[in-house]
Amino acid sequence: MSLLFSALVFAGCTSHPSPQQTMVDDRHMVYTDTYKAYKEAEDKYLNLLFNIERMPEEEELWIMKRDQMMELVQLREMMLQARADLDNAMQEWEAHLTEVQGEIKKNNLVKPFNPNFTGKDGQRSSPGQLLPGEVNSKKRR
Repeated sequence: MSLLFSALVFAGCTSHPSPQQTMVDDRHMVYTDTYKAYKEAEDKYLNLLFNIERMPEEEELWIMKRDQMMELVQLREMMLQARADLDNAMQEWEAHLTEVQGEIKKNNLVKPFNPNFTGKDGQRSSPGQLLPGEVNSKKRR
């Protein structure tokens, strides 16, 4: 009965994203949006530099350049923070997956199976593999 319950819980976990996976998805979206905003601000800044090169006497362009540079610095910091958050969320998700895999192995929900063999031989990954408890009966010369 507990094996059936464990299998149902595992099936439920695979069909619905875990909180860790949801966190990774959210952090990835934030990082992607921040990166896009940074690229747009960078394009504006490069355009301003081009215009300043053509019209260096325009004081308004220099003011816009300073403001755009401050925006770039802020967006860069936000982008780096978003990337760090994404990396941390991915590490938590990997730890969660490792924990789930450990629980599955502990409960023996997934057993290795080789469809080419039946019975005890189905546990072998290759025909010559020794299983735990088996001893090679041939003595080495």
